Amino acid sequence: MLLLFLTALIPQSAIKESCVESARYFNDHELFPYLIENQFNTRQDNYSDCILVDIMYHISDDEPVKSSVKASYYQPKHGNVNTGLWESLQEEKEPNVDYSRYWHGTLSFLRPLFLVTDIEGARIVFAAIWIVLMLLNMWLMWKQGAKALAICYFAAHIVMQAWVCATCIQYSTMFFMMNAITLAGICLFRKRKDPALLMAVSGVCTCFIDFLTAETLSLTVPLLVLLILRYEAGELSEWKKELKQLISYVVIWGMGYALMFVFKWILVAMFAGKEAFMLALSSAGERFTGAVHMGNTTLHPLATPLERFFGALFRNQGMLFPYKDNMTDFAGFASFFAVLFICSFLVYMFRSKNLSGKMLGLCAILAVIPYGRFLLLQNHAFIHYFFTYRAQMVTVIALLYCTWRFGLGNVIRKGK
Repeated sequence: MLLLFLTALIPQSAIKESCVESARYFNDHELFPYLIENQFNTRQDNYSDCILVDIMYHISDDEPVKSSVKASYYQPKHGNVNTGLWESLQEEKEPNVDYSRYWHGTLSFLRPLFLVTDIEGARIVFAAIWIVLMLLNMWLMWKQGAKALAICYFAAHIVMQAWVCATCIQYSTMFFMMNAITLAGICLFRKRKDPALLMAVSGVCTCFIDFLTAETLSLTVPLLVLLILRYEAGELSEWKKELKQLISYVVIWGMGYALMFVFKWILVAMFAGKEAFMLALSSAGERFTGAVHMGNTTLHPLATPLERFFGALFRNQGMLFPYKDNMTDFAGFASFFAVLFICSFLVYMFRSKNLSGKMLGLCAILAVIPYGRFLLLQNHAFIHYFFTYRAQMVTVIALLYCTWRFGLGNVIRKGK
C-alpha cells in the first residue's frame, strides 16, 4: 500500500509520453483481439490494460492516497475506454468513472516502468519476470527429484496458453503471483516449514494486484505442488489430518483475500463517501448472480439462471481446447469429460500397488476449487470465460500428474 501511494507521487508529466504511446497502441488495436484467428482461448484483453493506464494517468500527485483509493478514469458518454484515454491526453479531462472496488496494485509497478517505457515494454518486463520464476520452479522441482511434476507444471502452462498472458498485464499478474508463491512454497518445503503464513500473504497480495482474473491460482497451484512434493518424499500424514490441514490453508487464504477487499471498501467510504462505497459493493455483487446475455451484445436474449449456471462451468471447460469460430456449452462439457474419462480409465487399467486413494482425493479437492469459483461468481465466469478458464491450471496439473504417477508411469517403468 505504501508503495502504491509513494509511486502516485510520480508527476503526471513524467509518464505522459509513455501514456501517449500506449494510447496510440490501444487506438491501433482491437480491445479484444484473437491472437490466433477466431480461437477463443487466445483472446487478448487490451480493454483492462487500457483502463489501468487511464487510471494511472489520472492519479493526482497532489492527493496520492485519495486518488489511488478512488481509482477514477475518464470515459466519454458515447465512447470506449481507448477513446477516453486518448482524449484525456489531448486536453485535460475530469475523470468520471470510479473503479474503486479493486486495489489496482499493479500501478505501483506500472508507474515507475512508464518513466522509461510504454504498455508494450511493460508487458515484456512483466512476462520476463514470471517466465523466469516458472523456469526456476521447474528447476527446483527437478532438483527435488520430482521430474514428473516439473514436466506436468510446464505442460499445464502450454495448455493454459501461457504465451497469451505475456501480451497482457491483466493476465500476467496472476501468473507472476502463482509462480512467486509456488517458489516460496518450495523453499519452505526444503526447510520443512509450515506454509500457513504464506497462504495469508498470498491471499492479501493476490487481492492487491489482481483484476479478478484467475485469482485462485495463487492458492491452488502452490498447495498442489507442495502436496506432490510431500507425497514424493513420503511425508503425507493420515487422511483426516491432511484434509484438515488443507482446509485450514484454503480458509487462511480466503480470509486474507476477502478481508483485503473489505479493507479497500472501508478506505473507499472514508475517502470517497458512502455513495462510492455502495457503488463498489453493488458492482461486486453483480459478479455473483448478475444478469448475462447469451451473445456478445445486449441485443441477445438474457440467459436463464440454469443457462448461466451451466454456462459458467462449460464455457470455461471448453477453453481448455482450441475451439475456433463456434463452441457450444455442450461441446465444452463433452470435451472436458472425455479427457477426464480417458485419464481415469488409464489410472484404473494400469494401476499398481503404488495407487494412493488419499493422494487422489487430496488432488481432487484442489482440482475442483476452480469450479466452485465459477459457480460462486457465475456472472463473471460466464462473461469472461476467455481468461477465467486459466484458474483450471491446478486441474490440468493434477490430471496430468495422477495419470502418469498412478497409470501410464507404471507401464513405462515396467517396460511393457
